[in-house]
Amino acid sequence: MTWVHSDQNRISVVPASETRGREAPAPRAHVLVVDDDTSARRALESALRQDGFLVSAAADGVDALAEARRAPPEVVLTDLQMPRMDGVALCESLHAIDPNLPVIVVTASSEMQSVLGSLRAGAEDYLVKPLEYDAVLWRVERAVARRRATLEQNELYRTLNERLVLSSLREQEHAEAEARHSAQLNALLENLIEGVAVCDQHGQVLMMNDAARAIFGLGDADVRTLDALQSLEAHDLEGEPLRHEQRPLARALRGEKFADYEVLHTRSDGERRHILTGGTSVRDDAGQLALAIVVFRDVTDLRQLERQRDEYLALISHDIRNPLSTVLLFISTLKASLIKKGLTAEVGLAERAERNAWHITAMLAELTESTTLESQGLALGRVRCDLRVLVADVVERLDNGRAQRISIETDDGSPHVVLADVSRLERVVANLLTNALKYSGEDAPVTVRVARTGTTVELEVVDRGIGIEPESVKRLFERYYRTPTGKVHASGLGLGLYIARLIVEAHGGRIQVSSEVGKGSTFRLALPLATASA
Repeated sequence: MTWVHSDQNRISVVPASETRGREAPAPRAHVLVVDDDTSARRALESALRQDGFLVSAAADGVDALAEARRAPPEVVLTDLQMPRMDGVALCESLHAIDPNLPVIVVTASSEMQSVLGSLRAGAEDYLVKPLEYDAVLWRVERAVARRRATLEQNELYRTLNERLVLSSLREQEHAEAEARHSAQLNALLENLIEGVAVCDQHGQVLMMNDAARAIFGLGDADVRTLDALQSLEAHDLEGEPLRHEQRPLARALRGEKFADYEVLHTRSDGERRHILTGGTSVRDDAGQLALAIVVFRDVTDLRQLERQRDEYLALISHDIRNPLSTVLLFISTLKASLIKKGLTAEVGLAERAERNAWHITAMLAELTESTTLESQGLALGRVRCDLRVLVADVVERLDNGRAQRISIETDDGSPHVVLADVSRLERVVANLLTNALKYSGEDAPVTVRVARTGTTVELEVVDRGIGIEPESVKRLFERYYRTPTGKVHASGLGLGLYIARLIVEAHGGRIQVSSEVGKGSTFRLALPLATASA
């Protein structure tokens, strides 16, 4: 096979082995290749077609969008830097047409900030030039498989909800119809990629599909009762054995409805697997529980990838922080020398460089902290503190110009005491206040209200700023998310409010926002009121 190599700043395809030994799955997917480099585009087109894919191509984002409307693809492989419409804008436009369309971006190693932008815009994955075709093929096949599995799973769940009925309780005259329905349901459940177990109200296992047996390593073992399932070794995420009432099927049999309940299951060979479960129950016409249904998903590989991601981020953070520390030391030395020589203009430049270096250090700290909070949770050192006093302390640490714009209002003179990790909660309040000041006019006031409502203490931060679009409000506390209008003011990674949400939820509270474009925003934080004995 002849491969086309382009300039390394654009794209190059490194040939994979001629004897990969793959059997082309049928049917192959439709792939849209987008690149303004003709030779690179044609190389990828040729390679993908030889592997059985249906391939269409476009020279830039505008043409790609038109091609996607004409013949919708199953996956898009696009360069980041292109004329007329770049890869990030193309990703956003494609997802406006099909939110579930996987987009894989191709980038040079120097364009990682653009990669982050594309991932925020919904890109599924990325490749770094020069490309190796095996890596391209693997990512395309994985994206297609995920898309098809998701569509199939959604359809299966929809059908399951429609067809899963109390056939065992129907009248005798419907016996033949029930038998047909039962056969269809079993065939449907056996084709699910997730495990499903169904028990009746007496704890008898009515159905367990092959996926569930594979997850638990049961093989052909005869499992007919809840007690047999409960005998399998299981632990919580802290490694403590699960009590009977904590088991997913036992919870469903009590009538609980739950999702994303993760447990550790130990197979007979000693292998420990992470199992994510969701459960519900079905009641008869009299309102009595008739069936308990639990869905199992093995997320062991996902948890391993998350650990690898955390290790990778920690490594990057360490490797960048060390030279940053040296840079800051040199800048500090340089600034002292410039001050001594009376070079005022040069001192200003050194101070600007120092601020930017500190900003990069803060961004690295945010990125590392968000990952740590996700993977390890948040250990809080709680003490009793008055939320009104905490807010006043945060305001006092601001410079005079910003502090004078903030007014604090309370409902009465009674204490507003919560159990909190003071430094963590101060960070949340400081984030809300600095955001309110940043996204408001230079002289616009910011109001902080502290009040007791029943068993909670509520904090409101009210600004008269630019406001937030309705479609952005529901995503505001997501990781890496920044509003379209806020991007012109933002300089971070979009992690501040995400970390704030994790901290507030770790305190047993909640954080919300309401906003109107052009009139301002109100952030509301509610925490449990500390009892007298706490």
